[in-house]
Amino acid sequence: MILLLLPLVAAILVCERRGLLYPEEKAAYDSLYTHTFEILGESKPTARCERFEARTYGGKVFVYILRDSTRAMPHTGDTIIATTRIRKAEPVGSFDYHKYLLRQGIIGTAFVSDFRCLPVSAPPLPSLQKRLYDRLSAAGLRADELATTGALTLGYKEDLDPALRHRFQNAGAAHVLAVSGLHTGILYALLIFLLTLGGHFRPMHENRVGRCGISCLVIACMWCYAWLTGMTPSVVRAVVMVTMLEIGRMCYRQPVSLNTVAAAAVLILLVRPLDLWSVSFQLSFTATAAIVIVARKAEMYIHRLDLQHTLGGRTLSWIIGTVIISFAAQWGTLPVTIHYFGQISTYFLLTNLIILPLATLLMPCGLISMTLGGTAAGIGFSKITWALSWAMNNAVGWIENLPASTVPAHANSLMVIIYYVLSIFCVLLFAYSKKK
Repeated sequence: MILLLLPLVAAILVCERRGLLYPEEKAAYDSLYTHTFEILGESKPTARCERFEARTYGGKVFVYILRDSTRAMPHTGDTIIATTRIRKAEPVGSFDYHKYLLRQGIIGTAFVSDFRCLPVSAPPLPSLQKRLYDRLSAAGLRADELATTGALTLGYKEDLDPALRHRFQNAGAAHVLAVSGLHTGILYALLIFLLTLGGHFRPMHENRVGRCGISCLVIACMWCYAWLTGMTPSVVRAVVMVTMLEIGRMCYRQPVSLNTVAAAAVLILLVRPLDLWSVSFQLSFTATAAIVIVARKAEMYIHRLDLQHTLGGRTLSWIIGTVIISFAAQWGTLPVTIHYFGQISTYFLLTNLIILPLATLLMPCGLISMTLGGTAAGIGFSKITWALSWAMNNAVGWIENLPASTVPAHANSLMVIIYYVLSIFCVLLFAYSKKK
């Protein structure tokens, strides 16, 4: 699969260079027309406007609507009519913003100062994601605690305060807010725990029908969760790997390897080739590949320490494993992080030691609060969820305020490629030396 991934990536790069992966130049660029825009999502505030993602006859566009206190802004599902121009996005310095938007499926931008909203027979139903988020609110969560819980459990980030998002990024905990392999891993472990009654019911090894039934149920639940959270590359990658893991268990195999990671990448890129330029895709796969390379060695090392007999030993074993995995993920994602964000979070290890246990507890608590909703039990249980979310937000704020929590850095594309080439060379050299 690794050998198949390389020519696929090369083919995508060639097709992208020739403009085959996104629409050609539109005749409507810079021409004044009366457009009909269907609003697809909630607004994102800018300096003077509200930015909406909308669909028009040529594809998706970003619509910037001038703020006006005398006029209500449209909402998700509304259709507006406006006379405007769809323009190619202007470059930002040397950054080709237009090509970046095309890779996200956005063909251009439009500035709207006046519009007319078409009447609708009935207000559109909110998305399932928004309705589940409202159940968290009905359970009693508010403000930053509600936004953090919604982002962590559902991937709903519309109400997330930009300052809070910035704190998570500076503390090296941005991966907690973006639903990814961490969240799917927690959900997967929770499903296995529930379906096997905490390990007391073991059809995974003893009964073929029971094993296949549980595996199919786990796969279905994981894909439903991926659909609910928006099918982001990191979630799809994790769910594809879980699917392969469960299929392997049906066949009495454990297929977690670099080939598994590469197979997940091939499947995603065959369906959505433009995901190759997604920051989420790149961070997800570089982190996972690095963890897979290191994880088996780390597991063997921890096993040799023989620390599982006491509670203190198990705690120390977890700390050692978390430290090793954190360093592995940082090693895999470091050049991508520097290239896109221009900084290094120096306390990433401390962040993971504090945030990972809180996230592991907060996710199932958030799901239970969401399920119970505004019932008496839901309101009571939401207090635990609120406490965990409050602790996470304040821990992130404390880490951000530590001296030199972020260090500015820069890496261009060539430096990123050289880093990974040298890393692959070192891994191969180490593996070859161990065989000798």
